[in-house]
Amino acid sequence: MNLSQLSIADLTALRDQIGLAIKDRENEAIEKARAEITAIAASVGIPIGELMGKAGKVPVKNKAPVKYRDPTDPSKEWTGRGRSPEWIKNLEANGKLDSARV
Repeated sequence: MNLSQLSIADLTALRDQIGLAIKDRENEAIEKARAEITAIAASVGIPIGELMGKAGKVPVKNKAPVKYRDPTDPSKEWTGRGRSPEWIKNLEANGKLDSARV
């Protein structure tokens, strides 16, 4: 196929068709792999969930503990990580940061 003879509209349409064809082939490959894995698990008598174990679970991130709480508004908290909030900057400027430490 000589692409240099195609218009922009033709090339765009071709690109879209290629994208859909790739997605279809990927989905077919995934379904085939799932069927093969399920058949293998069934042939040895292992439930598919047990076979996958913890690999199928998303690990839970531990939330950092709160290190500072605004003395004037206890709903405002900061873990000490990342950019410091404005109320922390104000406490630092006034030398009262220790009053916010949890």
